[in-house]
Amino acid sequence: MKLDNAIAIGKTGAWKEAQVRIRPGNQAQWFVMLRDKHSKSFVFADNDDNPIATEDLNTLVPLIKSLGLSDFTVYL
Repeated sequence: MKLDNAIAIGKTGAWKEAQVRIRPGNQAQWFVMLRDKHSKSFVFADNDDNPIATEDLNTLVPLIKSLGLSDFTVYL
């Protein structure tokens, strides 16, 4: 799910949850899975459709907040 689309959908309150997980290809990085009200899952990506992944979990917090979510689950 591209960043701008995810934010627009978040403004409607459509996101049910965000899950932060370890990236399978690089276990030093984290990525975000979004789930909508229909339980459909999406990988959170930038506007070029590249998955957003980072070594610093804290950098994902403002992005998740921009989606209208106030909490998320971290999976190790």
